[in-house]
Order: sequence, then C-alpha cells, then structure tokens
Amino acid sequence: MLYRTLPGILMLALALPVWAQNVVVDEGTFRIFEHGQDVGTETFAIRRVGQGEDTHIIANAVIELELPGGHQQVKPLLRGGSDLSLSAYQVEVSGIDATEVTVILGGRRFLTRTRSPSGELEREFRATPGAVVLDNGVAHQYWFLSRLAEGTEVTALVPRAGAQRLIQVRESILESVEVADVQVQSRHVTLTIEGHSHEVWYDAEGRVLKVLVADSGFTAERTSQ
Repeated sequence: MLYRTLPGILMLALALPVWAQNVVVDEGTFRIFEHGQDVGTETFAIRRVGQGEDTHIIANAVIELELPGGHQQVKPLLRGGSDLSLSAYQVEVSGIDATEVTVILGGRRFLTRTRSPSGELEREFRATPGAVVLDNGVAHQYWFLSRLAEGTEVTALVPRAGAQRLIQVRESILESVEVADVQVQSRHVTLTIEGHSHEVWYDAEGRVLKVLVADSGFTAERTSQ
C-alpha cells in the first residue's frame, strides 16, 4: 500500500501553492554525453518547499536520450529533508530498458520496489544518517552533495542499480570551467564511489555546472549560467 501512495504524495508536494513557500533553488538544462558523443538532455528543477521544521526539498527532471538501442526517457522525482537527506524517491524509465523504481523511508530502512517487464523486485537498505540518492546518469542529483566538506563520507542509494554505496569527498580545489562558452569560477570536487572517481564542478551557490565520470564515459555540461 505504501508503494502505491508514493507517487501521489510526491506529486502533491510539487503542486503546493505559492503561499506554501515554494522557492526555486536551481533549475536548468544539461547536455548529456556518453564517451564524447552527444546523446541528449536533462532538464531539471530543485525547489525548497515549506517553512521551519516542515521544510523539504523537491527535485525532478526529464532526461531525453538517443542511445544505440533507441530512445529512452528518464523521469526522476525526489523528496528530501531540510538536511538534504532522502525521504522518498521514484524514477520512471520509458523506451529502451523500461522500468520503474519507488523508494520510501520506513523507520531505519529504505524500502524499494522495482517494476520491469521481467517482474517485480523488493529490497531493503539501511537508512544511514544523511543518506542521499545518486541515480546513474542523473546530473542534478549531485547538488545534494554540494555541502559536503573535503574528507567527509555519506552513503548513497543507487535505485536502478539496486545498490547502496559509500561516497567519499576526496579533493576540492578552486578553478574555472567553461559554461555556455563563458569561463566561470568553480569548486572542482572529486568524489570516490566504490573506487571510481566522479568529478563535479559547483559554482559559488552550490549549483552543478559539470559532471564527469570517466570510467563510465558519462559527462553532463550545463547549457547556461
């Protein structure tokens, strides 16, 4: 029953009226590349909703990809707490590799259900303090890691991979990065996830400007400042 009510809860949160303090934290579009080839876009919005103890974050996106096997659309929708930790998540994939994953926080566990043409699978993962979602190939979700200081660690749920992984903030340096043909001062953060480097460039407000995961060939570049 909890899984069936999750999409309605998240959509209701997105539809809250202006008087409920619905503030856009960030929004924009990334170009997505795989091994240097332009394969599509990710258009996203991150909102802060509510006030005081009721404050939470809603983040959603539409990712359109043209892959070797055909078209794929990915629609992630996330609800997080005021500390940016995960409280609920769903992602719908249509086209090739169609699937749907829902995640809810139940006590000290994340409860996940994955639906695909091959059937349904339910799993549980331990809900560690400050845990986040970092779904494969979703660039805006790195925003939820922007507050982490060098040397810190946090666990991330990777829903479509059916895994939970440890993220370590290995290095943070200041440098410029090109955004829409303009050089922008940024904080270049190197994250280590299961031995793989994820490089992220943030601006002074913590907005994601670029993501590079060399091992998988994934790159996301923001299309405007």
